[in-house]
Amino acid sequence: MKLSDSPTVRSATDMNRTEPFDVVVADPHPLVRTGLRVLLERESTCMVTGEAASMTTLLWEVHRTRPAVVIADLDLPGAHHHSTGLRDLPVPVLLVSEDEDFERIVGVLSERVRGFVRKSQSSAELIAAVHLVAAGHASLPPAITSRLLDAFLAENAAEAMQAPLAVTLTRREHDVLRLMAEGRSTGQIAEQLVVQTSTVKTHVYHLLRKLGVNDRAQAVALAYRRGLVPAGNRFAAAAFRRRTEAG
Repeated sequence: MKLSDSPTVRSATDMNRTEPFDVVVADPHPLVRTGLRVLLERESTCMVTGEAASMTTLLWEVHRTRPAVVIADLDLPGAHHHSTGLRDLPVPVLLVSEDEDFERIVGVLSERVRGFVRKSQSSAELIAAVHLVAAGHASLPPAITSRLLDAFLAENAAEAMQAPLAVTLTRREHDVLRLMAEGRSTGQIAEQLVVQTSTVKTHVYHLLRKLGVNDRAQAVALAYRRGLVPAGNRFAAAAFRRRTEAG
């Protein structure tokens, strides 16, 4: 952690705090904890009220001091094995680490774990992140924010592609698709829906066209992927694929 040139960030963070807020520092390395303490206490807005070298000690310090924010190392001993992890702390958490491992960081983010800084970032960036997280905001590096946004947009795009497909099928076509996914034959579907087999064949023809597939097996596979039929019906898929029914 760079400990040089630590400017006051009261105006930069726009928090306008009138009283110092308490911070607990959690890191397995004493020198890092000392460096963070010195850096934070240069700020009139921060007061380090506790230190921890493990998850067990951190829980005790949080209970004892009730800080406004915890600064915790991503690899804090016991954090990933303790029944109460960083995600479950009752106070906002700012993560620090040497590496910007996207998967690991995102895996820890939660309603409470709202920020991350690399230990190589400047002291000004750390102080700004502490203020943001303590105020209930998020503070993430641009690279992580960009990947989270890309993932969010991709998920929304996938849902947008699926939604029209779900609503274009009629209720009866949904019924036929569900029964097909259960491995029912044309005759069994007709009996269940109390219609003629020719009617079932017509429904199958229309739903295949709407789904953009060539046969019933493809329709069932697509239905599972798009969530158009309950996942619990998958056990019947094997039986369905073995069917060679012509109509």
